[in-house]
Amino acid sequence: MEALGSAFARLPYFNPLMMVNRSETCAATKLAQCRFLGVNMNDISEKFQRGPDYSPDLTEAEWRARKAVIEQLERLRGRQALPWVPILSKYEIARSSAKKERDWGHLLFINGTTTRYLLVMIFPDECQCGNFSHHDYDALTKYHANKLLCLAKYIWHTEQPPNWIRATYLTPASGYTIPPAFVRDDSTALAGLERCYHIDVKDVIPSLTLSEVERIDAVLKRSEAREDAGGGARRINWEGKAGRAGRGVEGECRPCLRVLYVFASRLDWTSERPIRFFLVGRCKLVQYCSKECQAKAWPAHKHFCKKPAA
Repeated sequence: MEALGSAFARLPYFNPLMMVNRSETCAATKLAQCRFLGVNMNDISEKFQRGPDYSPDLTEAEWRARKAVIEQLERLRGRQALPWVPILSKYEIARSSAKKERDWGHLLFINGTTTRYLLVMIFPDECQCGNFSHHDYDALTKYHANKLLCLAKYIWHTEQPPNWIRATYLTPASGYTIPPAFVRDDSTALAGLERCYHIDVKDVIPSLTLSEVERIDAVLKRSEAREDAGGGARRINWEGKAGRAGRGVEGECRPCLRVLYVFASRLDWTSERPIRFFLVGRCKLVQYCSKECQAKAWPAHKHFCKKPAA
């Protein structure tokens, strides 16, 4: 899909987000496409209407489990008119950000307003060995739910921000059965349900790493790069003040990414006037507060800066 996108890259008005891949694994790309093209254009239901041989990214067991969940939500949606659409069958926060198997999220649904999400994690049966390090399914499910909502908040923190995410995990012993209350639009619907979790956006814990933030910004900025063909560093006006100190950016001088305005950083903002940043003229992916900041970040940023121009 990337090779096909590069073939059209020089066409006028082309945007990389126009290329929809039903086997997409980058959550940042898929969320951006849901706003850019609409939710229905990103529906992956057809992927589970042909056969497991047409889904090389999933094993046959994974494919059948996800198919059972999607069909179940389709039936629930038919009765309750719930606009839940599957958009990802297996994902990582940003491309190449997942280093281990536990870093991958599983089946993600989104509603028509792109502000609410359902996450269904699918695991093998729990064993009784006593070692929770490899099958603490509760912790893994909560972790992925929080991180996905954190990603959505980062991307859309000013424009129609997300509301909440619900998550659950299923195993073969459970028959991959989802309780009907899981999909109801009611904040108290999950009361008393096991394995079901609800996270509101006000309760989200900042968990994006600096590496993930750089990759997310690369996805977002690459789609906007063709809109500005001017060279040189131009100035960007960022209205607002930094919030509470968070985990997004650490260190004395780091690339001044948008994370500064989502989870803040260690920089000490003493003025309430608009902060001005420089946008890198070559790749247009990252903003910096000064030339010195850009020079210090160059060893890590050069890989992203050179790639879009290739």
